[in-house]
Amino acid sequence: MEDLFQRVDSPLKIASDPTAQGKKYLLIDHSRDGESHRSPWSNEYFPPIPPTDDGGGFKPSQPLRNVELIANEVFESYCDLYYGKGDNVVSSVYLWDKEEISGSNASRKGFAGCFLISKRMEDENESGFWNSIHVVDIGPIIEGTAKYKLTTTLLLSMQVGSSTGEGSNEIQIAGSLTKQVEKTCAVQSSCADDETGHILNIGQMIEEIETEMRSNMDSLHVQKTKEVMDSIHRDAGDRKRSNLMAAMMARNGRL
Repeated sequence: MEDLFQRVDSPLKIASDPTAQGKKYLLIDHSRDGESHRSPWSNEYFPPIPPTDDGGGFKPSQPLRNVELIANEVFESYCDLYYGKGDNVVSSVYLWDKEEISGSNASRKGFAGCFLISKRMEDENESGFWNSIHVVDIGPIIEGTAKYKLTTTLLLSMQVGSSTGEGSNEIQIAGSLTKQVEKTCAVQSSCADDETGHILNIGQMIEEIETEMRSNMDSLHVQKTKEVMDSIHRDAGDRKRSNLMAAMMARNGRL
């Protein structure tokens, strides 16, 4: 069952941080410890984890936590521009140190992260969600450049129309796409931890891959569904005309 869950992408769930004015955040395994999830806004786990020798729950090192805070602010602005503002749009960024290079210089030596977006729609005759899951591995800075490995998964679900009453005009579309890209970029920064340079490079990669995959999702799922529905309507119309012609010919034969 564990192997199955690792291969199946499920819709992102939303929670609220009571210590950050109820600010919403997204739940994913990368931020989970037992049955609790870490909020990127307060860096606390909910439900709370009892204190232990290591502080209670996995958390990034302080230098990387500073990068995480900046990344969440920047990514929230990105979502406002591309997905609109409102309670139906939630973003979260989680960063973590690589075990072998954790410490004060983690940003220069490399780290990993997860950038998440969830947009939900609930209207009278329309409902659905869009999830973007970006997992990125950042390599060490070597001669002013770093290697980025980005794996993106898009989840789409749409339900249009209604199934109530005598007939049903409900249409459902659901699907997912996954793509992986690697890129080596120059790290431009004005500070020691290079967070601004990493965030800039990751943001550009996410913007490019989302634009490409949104186009692919539209042509693969939405347009294909439209072609199928148009074909069904044409076939239904052809059958109706054939039945009418057969009835007219039979009537003429009797006359």
